[in-house]
Amino acid sequence: MVTETFLNSCFTLLLNQKTKIRKSNVAYRDILEILSFYEDKKDVEVPIVLKNKVDCLKKMCEMRLDGKNEENIIDSISLSEKYKPLLNFLLIKMNEDVKDQNILDNLKQITLRKKINSLFSNYDQLTKFVSTVKDGSFESMDDLILDYESVVKTLYSNLMEQSRSVSIESSSSLDLRKDSYTSVVDTIKKHYDRTNVTPTGYDIFDHNVLNGGFEPSRLYIFAGGTGAGKSTLINNLIIRSATMNSSSFFSTRKKTSENRVYVYVTLENTIEEALLRTYQPLFSKTTQDVLFMMSNYSIEDASNKIKTEMTEELDRNKSNIIMKYFPGTTISTVDLMMVLDDVINDYGKESIMGLFVDYLDLLKTDVKYDMYRLELGHITLSLKALAVAYGIPVITGTQLGRSIYRTPDSYSLNLDQVGESIKKIEHADFVALLNKDLHDDTLVHMKIGKNRSGKANVALDFKVRFDMFKFLDGYRAASEQIDPTTQDQAFSGFGSNGVL
Repeated sequence: MVTETFLNSCFTLLLNQKTKIRKSNVAYRDILEILSFYEDKKDVEVPIVLKNKVDCLKKMCEMRLDGKNEENIIDSISLSEKYKPLLNFLLIKMNEDVKDQNILDNLKQITLRKKINSLFSNYDQLTKFVSTVKDGSFESMDDLILDYESVVKTLYSNLMEQSRSVSIESSSSLDLRKDSYTSVVDTIKKHYDRTNVTPTGYDIFDHNVLNGGFEPSRLYIFAGGTGAGKSTLINNLIIRSATMNSSSFFSTRKKTSENRVYVYVTLENTIEEALLRTYQPLFSKTTQDVLFMMSNYSIEDASNKIKTEMTEELDRNKSNIIMKYFPGTTISTVDLMMVLDDVINDYGKESIMGLFVDYLDLLKTDVKYDMYRLELGHITLSLKALAVAYGIPVITGTQLGRSIYRTPDSYSLNLDQVGESIKKIEHADFVALLNKDLHDDTLVHMKIGKNRSGKANVALDFKVRFDMFKFLDGYRAASEQIDPTTQDQAFSGFGSNGVL
């Protein structure tokens, strides 16, 4: 229910002028949604003594969303006979000394409360099910299980959807003779004008494969065999994009926040390994180079040196990388949503350039299936829903089947080699297949097997320095008609320094 403590924390969030924590419109919308939830529940009434505070809080949130600042809000309240008794209280909230951590805690509580409300948006269905179980009024266990599955799926769907509609991907209907085409054409333009994409930093990708980069609301999957370098590539995509010259990056976008934030969730490599795999390719260092440096410095000095080099590079390019490690099969897409919400609270939604997950096979499902391949299909569907809900690209990897190890070149790769089930890629917008060359460990073949907003069936080759976890520039693979002995000729003229 709505408590006075909750209301007071919301007033602090809206009005306090001494905090350095950036407050976004997301929090104000969430507060309104929470208050509306309780108002809609007939059996969860707001206490009469708090009703005026609730009404005032709603009014203030609406004013915030209209662009009003703290002074504007106080001026408006002072002119209202209804809210005038609260004026002294509001002035105290405006000027009280509050620790930044308390503001952050308030933001997190609002986010969690909204999620809980979202879970119980189908309140009647849940209470009916609980009552049925308690009084034993169900006709059979089979019917009870079906009801349970229905409740779980509804709760999960509500949580995934939250406040945003999946309609971003397509119009629900269009009468070609009667309806206006304005919204449809606007959506098409947004998808193809390259102003909202996240460049990969690899010219061969951005210009010859993708529509300028990773697009919002899209799911990108890089599938590879063990040791093919899919984890290294995903990490390199973050590094290359994050360290693009800021002026070049911003020139491709109509608007973005001051800082670009890349969210990197790894379920395979620990934070220590993730840091090493980010530091080494960024500064072209082998593992031996890093260990030698550490042996000549104290732990504190080595730590300061690495942090200084990393932060200087990121600051220069107005970007940031946030790493999160979770052991495999311990988190689901719902947990990924919580990670994103934390980042949004700290940096704002516009800052997020993409969610990178290494890798999807290690995620768990919140809904269990009898067959593992169905679980994997559910995970990709959930990742796609997450991409749409947050309006960001989601980039991840997956495992290829054993047949990949017998594939001689880029052109021989195909989608049938995706491990476990083709359902893993059914919901993806982009699928790239990776495999090491059979004879050259420094060469990785890639085939674009699926691409909804760019070219498919494109074969690429990459040179890789695995001792630095570094993917070098990509090149078009030689065609099947070219003599393998002259394949190197096909490498000229491509890559970040060449003309595509």
